[in-house]
Amino acid sequence: MRRSVTIAVGTSDGVAVCEHLARSSAFVVLEVRDGQVASRTVRERGTDACGNHRSFVELLEGCSAVLCGGIGQGAADALAAHGIAPVVTAAQHTIEEAVALYLSGQLVTSNGRVCLCH
Repeated sequence: MRRSVTIAVGTSDGVAVCEHLARSSAFVVLEVRDGQVASRTVRERGTDACGNHRSFVELLEGCSAVLCGGIGQGAADALAAHGIAPVVTAAQHTIEEAVALYLSGQLVTSNGRVCLCH
């Protein structure tokens, strides 16, 4: 049986996991099959305005999780309402590092909800 999941990573530079989800200007979306990345696309957000949860919830449609470095409670609630799990990394990572650690079950995460804008 093939197992497939789609995850996203918030980024503002295309290289690193963004420190705050709502400041992500894009999301790298990865379709993972049998533990291996099968496809990678970028969904541009066009803004890094904090508080615009609707735009990123819509951009993350079809994803089961999104990796980020921080998130406000409002954003976490909006994602959860749409079946998307926010995964907050406990340290800074490149996109590739974070994805590899997440897929291997070794990504250190935080339950903290941090909004850096207030």
